Amino acid sequence: MTITNAPTQQHAIMFADVSGSSALYKQVGNEKAKAIIDEAINFMVALTIVHEGTVVKTIGDEIMARFDDCTQACETACAIQHRCLKEPQLTGLSIRIGIAFGPTLLTENDVFGDTVNDAACVAHIARAGQIVLTQSVVDQLSAGLLDKCQMYDRIHTKGDSSKTVIYRLLWETSLHRERAATIVMATHEVTRFIEKFQLKLTLGKREICLLPDQMPYKIGRDPEQTHLQIDNHVASRDHCHIEFRRGKYVLVDHSTNGTYVCGTDQAPIYLRREELPLQGTGAIGIGQPTDIAGEWLIQYQL
Repeated sequence: MTITNAPTQQHAIMFADVSGSSALYKQVGNEKAKAIIDEAINFMVALTIVHEGTVVKTIGDEIMARFDDCTQACETACAIQHRCLKEPQLTGLSIRIGIAFGPTLLTENDVFGDTVNDAACVAHIARAGQIVLTQSVVDQLSAGLLDKCQMYDRIHTKGDSSKTVIYRLLWETSLHRERAATIVMATHEVTRFIEKFQLKLTLGKREICLLPDQMPYKIGRDPEQTHLQIDNHVASRDHCHIEFRRGKYVLVDHSTNGTYVCGTDQAPIYLRREELPLQGTGAIGIGQPTDIAGEWLIQYQL
């Protein structure tokens, strides 16, 4: 485990969880439900990036993010809730958000400490459509955001014998009118961000929409090692991956049989232990040329 920051560094930690996903799977079926939830995860990730936060990880239908200050975290949470209301395909779903502030321990890929535990705790307490804050967050807010905080409960956080006050951030009331222009602007920025940086992969009837924060995206035969399984004997267990580097999606092959990439109106390119930036639209053949890949042909679009 490599420590990249001192344990005493202060961060705001946010958990945002899609509520109602279990019922959605039963109502519309697995594939459609997953596509809808993936859309919610995508805009939560994008809004976090727009507000200068860092997505630590996604966990099923939940994201975990960190921010340098509490204002960024609260404004992101408000923007997420407003965006959820404006998405017609998310009807029946809502977002539960919890935020805490304090010392954190950062590693290369994760964040640990009491602050993380506290944020997870209040996220679980939040009801659908709510943003719940710890006292440590409220103590950092300016007067404008303090006016939007309402005492919600007294609870025992994990490992704490005494009760602490938690608060609701009233994002849905008229108190947020002064920030409406900012939120609308952020929504437009998210749309532009997704249009510019979204990578779409299509395998048969399956469509996968990816953003830079979801990289590296691994492709191969082994479902335990990869995100997209190619159940074909010509594919290696961990065949290739796509990463985001300097504003470009780059396909990196590390397989036995190689990877074929065929851009629109371009001759096929064969990669073996090599890499290639993806541009425009095209097709990827895992271990075999694109013209004979059949059901395992991957279409890509930027």
